Amino acid sequence: MEKTSVEDLKSIAEEMLEMSDEELMEKLPTLVPKMKGKVREIMDTMPDLPQRIVKRIEETDVKKMANEAPDAVNAFTEILWEGVAAVAERDAEFKKALKNVGNIKLNYEADDSPMSGHEEINNAKITGGPGKLNTVDITVIGNTDTLIKLVTGGLDPVKGLMTRKFKLEGPLALGMKLTGAIKAMANALKG
Repeated sequence: MEKTSVEDLKSIAEEMLEMSDEELMEKLPTLVPKMKGKVREIMDTMPDLPQRIVKRIEETDVKKMANEAPDAVNAFTEILWEGVAAVAERDAEFKKALKNVGNIKLNYEADDSPMSGHEEINNAKITGGPGKLNTVDITVIGNTDTLIKLVTGGLDPVKGLMTRKFKLEGPLALGMKLTGAIKAMANALKG
């Protein structure tokens, strides 16, 4: 297997950020495997990468992409969560919020597209990816745009829950405890 240099990975990331939605749908499944496991290295040379990814996600029709190219969304979700984990290690407020949550497993499910994902917070570390875990403490269900806004900070989790933008399956107290980590994640990703 050919080793990809950090400079090559940086070029791939730059290219992905500039692609149209159509190009992303087509090329993400082949580009992401080159980046998998190396997002931290890329972030070392591109410190603004998380902010640029959030901006790109906000500009993307994720619902359309999830319906037309679920493999592309799943591929992107893998590197997104790798980046979230790296940001959590580097951002003191985010790490503190994760510690306050304790250990929790949750799923995200879109009710208007096949998009789903999972997240696990354990010992002040966060991991996640596409697809659902079999056993979780909480499931967050909402439309694709709402779920994206939760991750990117476009929707306050408490206001979203109270105005029924999404629903929560699981203990409400645990869900409310989780809101601090969701807010801290969005703030850390926005820089």
